[in-house]
Amino acid sequence: MMPENEVGAYTVIIDGKVRTRRDVKPIFLSCGNHIDLESSYQITMSLINQEIRIPIPVRLADLETHILRTFYQKSHA
Repeated sequence: MMPENEVGAYTVIIDGKVRTRRDVKPIFLSCGNHIDLESSYQITMSLINQEIRIPIPVRLADLETHILRTFYQKSHA
């Protein structure tokens, strides 16, 4: 559903939260382009391992940003 064609108009976007393990904060799931919330859930849960609470591709991207941040901070110091 699109918001009305007026300044400040909005629509609610449905998302979900899933707890990937006990005693950890939940992560947010969102519907995307051509994917529903249930499919998003299934894909997310298939990419979780016992070591981390977030999907593996997200964790790898996070680790890479730490590496690049350190590199750029050292090269511009």
